[in-house]
Amino acid sequence: MNDISIASLFDQYFSVIPANTEQLIKKVYNIRHQVYCEELGFEAKRANHLEFDDYDLRSSHCLLFHKPSQTYAGCVRLIMADPHESEAKFPFEITTGTHLKWGTEPPTELERCHYAETSRLAITSQFRRRRGETTTPDGGSEAIENASTDERRSFPSVALGLYLAATAIAIDKNLEGVFAIMEPRLARQLRRFGFLFEQVGEIIDHRGKRAPFIINTKQVSTTLKAEYLELLTNIQHQVHSNTQIAR
Repeated sequence: MNDISIASLFDQYFSVIPANTEQLIKKVYNIRHQVYCEELGFEAKRANHLEFDDYDLRSSHCLLFHKPSQTYAGCVRLIMADPHESEAKFPFEITTGTHLKWGTEPPTELERCHYAETSRLAITSQFRRRRGETTTPDGGSEAIENASTDERRSFPSVALGLYLAATAIAIDKNLEGVFAIMEPRLARQLRRFGFLFEQVGEIIDHRGKRAPFIINTKQVSTTLKAEYLELLTNIQHQVHSNTQIAR
């Protein structure tokens, strides 16, 4: 098994699907409702079983499809700067406060448009249970740390795949960096792959202990370990494709 690359193993199990149709966007909202509203109680339940907000109007979305079970394992969105309101904040700014490591303080319109935020990363309960963590939408840091060597190779982190999908979109849009709110422990685990998130604000109590981080999308190709760079490249190709899974 060790002769097979992570990228090849990931391809055996998963496909990254750009949510670029009304049907696929609805699936994203449904997964988010299942995870954030029904399972974790972070948001109020809705009669239509779709969780969405105003940020979705300026977001790109991806789904992660699990081939063996023919089900969606999770989703993620990348929130862009508001094209109509230059001073409109990203969600992480509202949640964590204004004392952040931008190039300028506060960011200028020109600077803000070069950034995005990874948000609403959600993994279905089936796959959070596979990874030993059911209390966080992204599977938590335990999803990586407690996996055996063989399991980690043959069943790569769902969260990692989704973060790489968001990064692929950001690279495609020529963005400078992507922000995310996450557990500091998860950020440390991601660094083991060469996925270098830098903490840019204080730890806060937001559905657990979390902090704002940023990753420099211009440097990802030089910091990722070779096998994960190959995985990112494969995911970039999938993001570019119009492949849709019939349901």
